[in-house]
Amino acid sequence: MVESSHHEKDEALAPAEMLALVRDQQRSVEGQIAAFVPLLLVAWGVAWLFGLGALWLIDGMRPGLTVPPAVAITIATALFVGAIVLSAVLGARSGRGVRRDAATAFPAIVYGCTWSLGTVAIVAVGLGLLANGMDAALARIFFPTVLVLFAGLMFVLGTAIWRAVPMLLLGVWIVAVAVAAPFFGYPAVLLVLAVGGGLGFLALGALSFRHLSRLRRPLAGGRRG
Repeated sequence: MVESSHHEKDEALAPAEMLALVRDQQRSVEGQIAAFVPLLLVAWGVAWLFGLGALWLIDGMRPGLTVPPAVAITIATALFVGAIVLSAVLGARSGRGVRRDAATAFPAIVYGCTWSLGTVAIVAVGLGLLANGMDAALARIFFPTVLVLFAGLMFVLGTAIWRAVPMLLLGVWIVAVAVAAPFFGYPAVLLVLAVGGGLGFLALGALSFRHLSRLRRPLAGGRRG
């Protein structure tokens, strides 16, 4: 009778143990996917802050200091390309071992392609405006502002796919920065975009790191137990 009682007790505990195991695995998957988020946000924050900042230095501190356009463009290009490559590599690594069906993968693929499509479309529209009389001074405001505005809207759209509230907050912030920036004129528009956008990414990166630390804490405690 005693052995039977212990056996029944073990069986009664089995569902709870299974639920704990499922939760542990879920936290592990979430941790795997989220592990690279702070690093990506910091990388993009650095790219925005120093990339756009370099472009601002072309004319932003004249006559005391000026950076040759070729140097500034090279710095900005290297930083943004580096952030894109890092995003692709870490995104692929975070998805290892995570099963995704076609219904889950399709929105992500469309979302990724929309970034390229939108960027090319904005550049094409800008070139069309230049061909129809838009002067270089206005173009210096148009291109960075509209590209940043597009990025902010894409972050907001991404929230509808992944239901990530921090992504929504970042998107709304980037949109607000892009809307305000043109009123400062050139070259200050680049400084506003650099500081506003860059600090937005870095702040969210810090918050993501704190969230990741909290996510790992119960998982580590469960493994010790």
